[in-house]
Amino acid sequence: MTETQKRIIKKLRWIIYPLAGLMILDFILRFFSNSPLDTNKQSFQLLEWLDQAIWIIVFVVVGVGVLALILQFFSALFRKDADAYEAAKAKRLIVINQPNQLAGSIILWVIALGFTIFGNLLLFAPDMILDEEVRSEIEFSEKIIFGFFYIIAHFLAIVFGLRLFKGMPPVFIATEKGFCYEPAGISSGWILWKDVVEVRESTVLYGSSVTNGPRTMPVLGIKLIDPETYNAKAFVPLLRKLVNVGQKFNNYQTEGVGDILIRPEDLGTNYDQVKAIFEQYTRKTIRL
Repeated sequence: MTETQKRIIKKLRWIIYPLAGLMILDFILRFFSNSPLDTNKQSFQLLEWLDQAIWIIVFVVVGVGVLALILQFFSALFRKDADAYEAAKAKRLIVINQPNQLAGSIILWVIALGFTIFGNLLLFAPDMILDEEVRSEIEFSEKIIFGFFYIIAHFLAIVFGLRLFKGMPPVFIATEKGFCYEPAGISSGWILWKDVVEVRESTVLYGSSVTNGPRTMPVLGIKLIDPETYNAKAFVPLLRKLVNVGQKFNNYQTEGVGDILIRPEDLGTNYDQVKAIFEQYTRKTIRL
């Protein structure tokens, strides 16, 4: 772990520790008032407001991210780029496909389809699931949350259905003109070799689990001449803002080679071959 990453974790502690302390304080106050599950005590109004504020922030952040992904998904169906077409049609050097996960794809699609059916029943035939008394007690905030998950369920049903019947795109393709890295169906598109400034093996922070906390993950970091140009071509405005924030954070960790991060585990046994291709076509020696 680099000194930069250690500083990031230290700064995060100033956010996490106070929140954890307030949650513990809230529980202690409720416990000794003989009502640990009571959420309506006026004496704890400040903690209630804090709890609501946290949930609102999480909901807004997740909602913006989901909306950005939905817009990105449908805009990608109609996007065209001359440079990308030229790079994609050039002589191929390597193609690394996604692992075959047919069973998992079927399960995910069936689950998403089940949620869409359930959501439509709640919306168009609520009397089949809920009685009149329950329906009359539904609050406005609950309707908003339902609408949010209703949209997500339909979106996931479409995405998983397309992945099931059309298959996932290759995780990595390299030609004599450029490369495309697409580990989860979203990428910066085709990157031309001439626009690569630096390639370096590095590490970035990621949350491995709730118990282990943040850890470092090895990556192959790539710095571009003008990442903004690629972002403008590849992403819708809303997702572009999120990508820009992520790139700044990754560049801060990797000392400037975080415009694109390739995970070695996505390349499997082909990682050394991919590194050799980068060294050959960018004329740069990859260093630690």
